[in-house]
This record gives sequence, C-alpha cells and structure tokens, in this order.
Amino acid sequence: MDGSDEQVMALLTGAGAPFELIDISVAGAAMRGFRRAEASLDSLFAGFELHGEKSFIVEDGRRLTYAETAAAAARLAADLDRRGVRAGDRVAIAMRNGAEWMAGFIAIVAIGAVPALVNSRGAPGEMAAAIDLVGACLALADSSRADMLADAVDCLVPVLDPSPGAPPLPRGGAAPGDAAMILFTSGTTGRAKGATLSHRAALTGLLLSQMAGAMIAIRMAGPAALTMPRPQQAPLLAFPLFHVSGCHATFLAALASGSRLVSAPRWDPDRVVELIRDEGVTSVSGSPAMIWDLIQAKDRAGVDLPTLSSVSTGGQAQPINLLEAIVAAFPHAVVGTGFGSTETAGAIAMHTGADYLAHPRAAGRVLSLADVRIRDGDGADLPPGMAGEIVVRGPMVMSGYWNDASASARALAGGWFRTGDVGLLDAAGNLTILDRLTDMVISGGENIYCAEVEAALQQHGDVVEAAAFGLPDDRLGERLVAVVRPCPGGTIAADAVRAGLAGQLADYKIPTAIFVIDRGLPRNALGKVDKRALRATFAGKDMPADATA
Repeated sequence: MDGSDEQVMALLTGAGAPFELIDISVAGAAMRGFRRAEASLDSLFAGFELHGEKSFIVEDGRRLTYAETAAAAARLAADLDRRGVRAGDRVAIAMRNGAEWMAGFIAIVAIGAVPALVNSRGAPGEMAAAIDLVGACLALADSSRADMLADAVDCLVPVLDPSPGAPPLPRGGAAPGDAAMILFTSGTTGRAKGATLSHRAALTGLLLSQMAGAMIAIRMAGPAALTMPRPQQAPLLAFPLFHVSGCHATFLAALASGSRLVSAPRWDPDRVVELIRDEGVTSVSGSPAMIWDLIQAKDRAGVDLPTLSSVSTGGQAQPINLLEAIVAAFPHAVVGTGFGSTETAGAIAMHTGADYLAHPRAAGRVLSLADVRIRDGDGADLPPGMAGEIVVRGPMVMSGYWNDASASARALAGGWFRTGDVGLLDAAGNLTILDRLTDMVISGGENIYCAEVEAALQQHGDVVEAAAFGLPDDRLGERLVAVVRPCPGGTIAADAVRAGLAGQLADYKIPTAIFVIDRGLPRNALGKVDKRALRATFAGKDMPADATA
C-alpha cells in the first residue's frame, strides 16, 4: 500500500469514519473489524424508512418502493410468527428470483430466524436434502417447488401485500456472532454443505465491498466524494439469489445503499439489454459467459447503453479478449473483477478500473481485513510469487458448515479457511488464481493446472469459452484434453489452436486433443463449469486433435 492509499484508508477507517475499524475477537482470535459490523443484519432495515418512497425492486413490470417492500415483509413476518417460527429456527427459501424471495428473506431475518438459501434449480431430492441438513421447520416456496417439496417439509407460498397499514417490521435482536444465513456450496465434488455466515461476517462482506467502492471514488474525486450527492444507482440482479453473488453482493448491497434493484427473472441477454436501456441500469455483474452474451446482444440491438457505469465479472483471471471486448463495448464503464467464495461472504480481493487493466492476470488486490496467505502442502507459509493453497482469516469468514463438524474442522484449520484454490500473491498484494486443488491433472507425473491451460486457450481471438480436464490414460495415468467454443458464427481449427499454445505452455501442458463444440459449456446452478459432465461426455472418445463434437 503506497502513501496515498494509506491516507485514503485513514480517512475511511479512523474514529468516527464511515468504515471505522476496532479491535474485535472472533472465536477467540483477536483481529480488526468494522464497528458497524458488530450488529445484526436487521441494522440494514433503517434503509426502509430512509428511502421510503424510492423504488427498490423492479421486475417484470412490477415495482415496489422501499416502504412497500417493508410492509409486505412485515406482514409475512407476522405470518411466520403465527406459524410458530422462533428466533434461531431455520427457514428454507426455495423460490425463483423475485420480490417474494427478497421479502421472505427480510421477514425471516426480522423475527430472528435463519434463512437457508436452497438451490432452487436443483432436483427435488437435492432441495429436500439441503432442507433436511439444516433442520428447517418451514420452507418459503413458489408453487412449483412447493409441489416438489410437499413430502419433505411444510411449505408456505408467499403472497405479498404491500399496501399501507402494515405492522412495524420487527427486529430480531441477534448478536453479531449468531448465524445470519446458510448458503449451500455448489457440491461439484460431492454433497452440498451449508456454509453458515454470522451477522458479523455478512455485514463485513457488505462493508468491504462498499469501502472498496469508496476508495475508488476518493481517488477519482477526492475526499468530497464521501459527501457528494449521488443519483440512485440501479444494479442488475442476474445471479440467482441463493448464490452469495445474488443475495449478498447484489440484493443486500442494494438495500444497504438505497439502490433500485432491477431484476432479470431469467438470463435472456436480448431482454437484459432492453432492461438496461429502459431502466437506466448502472451496473452489471455476471459470469464471463454472461458478459459475452451481453456484449453480443448489445451489438445485435445496436444500442449504446450510456447509463452503464460498471461491468464486472469474477472468479479466476478473466480472458484477455473478454477484458478487451468489455472496454470496447462499454467505453464509459469501470471494469472490475474479484475473488471470493460463499465461505467468505463474497469478495476478499478486487480489481477495478486502472488497477484491473494494469494487472489483467490477477483476480484482485486483497481487501482490508482479509488476511490472506499462500501455504504449501505441509501448511507452511510461502513467499510472494510462489504457488500454493490460498487460506483466509478475518471477520468475513464463515463460522463453519452447518451440522458437519468434520468438514468444518478440515476447512477451518487453526482458524484459517482453506479455500481449496491454488494461487500466488505478489509483493503488492495482487492475488492470482491458478486452479482448484481438486482440478489439477497429473499426467506422466507432471502436475498441470487446468486454469493455466484455459487461460492460454482463451488468448485465441475466436475462443469464447474453454475448459481443460483430464481423462483416464493407461500410460500417463491421465491425459489432458480441452473443449473450446468459438464465437457465434465463427469457426476454429483445433490443430491451429494447439499450435498457438506451443509458445505459451510447456509441451506437457498442451492438450492431447481439443474438441470444438457449438454449444455452451455445461454449468451447474452457480454458473461453474461442470467438469464431471464433460468427463462423462468425452470419456472413451478417441478423436484426432482437429475434432468437432
């Protein structure tokens, strides 16, 4: 951190500042934390009165103000209370994105219960297993999922009443360390686990994101940016609300900032372009595939979308050609990326604007309060520039996995969350993600990080998506193969792609076969590439390098 950054941090985090830091203790470990995070999520409810008649939720032609959302949530909270739901009880939410989901979440928190955010895109058995894991006493569900879950749990299909005259929205009165919500991991390597975020962790994640935005504003406009009037922002909700990026980084962030949340009920890029144009959407966040879709839909529509001031994506380092396409398509928008997880209440590293353009390979610069280390297989800290497992400690880290002591002990060794991601830190705190520990191919005794291969494949100008993975091989143990998808209307010669890798990767890292597909990569409900599905599809295929599937 240079001197100017230190001055900005002092302005933001000193006594009485918006992001004042204090000494706290979490699970017996002393650390620094936000004063405003030593509260509960119901502290966000002040926004309902503060922003009363401003629009809060916009979806499919329906609009709810902050006051109307509070009224609907208060009536639903009273209904939950009549049904015997008490503080600390778990209430599942199994619904498609919409105002009912958000009002339901607010109502559950208001009475001190714990919302469990079920993957509503899962099969009935998967949803029932998640509900059973947390011992939910009730599920808020839309009608189709209520039918699916009828034999698993009592369901309530919410009907919102936003009219005036509702009782006051109650306050749950939870302590900072109490469970605030349970989010389920994607389960790509097995049964999903319920990551439990405390109220402190949830608020810390929100405040970290807000502070990162405030730092950017101060760099651009000086200290006056903190008090400068700002029009109401209009973020797009495109992620599922059961995902930390949907619930935490979009819905709760909008509530905390008084924004107008524009919901896209499903990902239809042409419709999303219309929403951005018609509703004056100011920020969009999505997976790389979603952002590609958006750029192409914008080109088809022939519109400029001048209100869009922020476009971001996250996870591993993004393809350079995608970054270039974002800058070209949205020249007035700040581009951003970040890295985090369900277990860390969102991003713990972030890059935006010039920082991102200067370090396009990095997933972000580590945010304040996130203590990030890189460790080897024996748990020893590694120096800058060396690859190892990323571990994180701080007040944003989950309390553990609900009702799974063994998994919690493995993930939170010594109070440090083991992310399962392989990465490296440079001396400036830039974090680069190399791969998942579980997504490494060992071929002929050599360790190959799939993400490194995917990043090289995506340097090809006509490649929109790429995935590398291992298939069983009698001689090598595993052989590395890859799947690529060209730009719409484009073609790719697999042998030419392989030839292009020769100058970027060691010989043993070049896929033995590259399959060209004309459809999107299979993804799970959280937008992650489903490599188990890819392995199942391509196992046993003996195709030449120049292959099309």
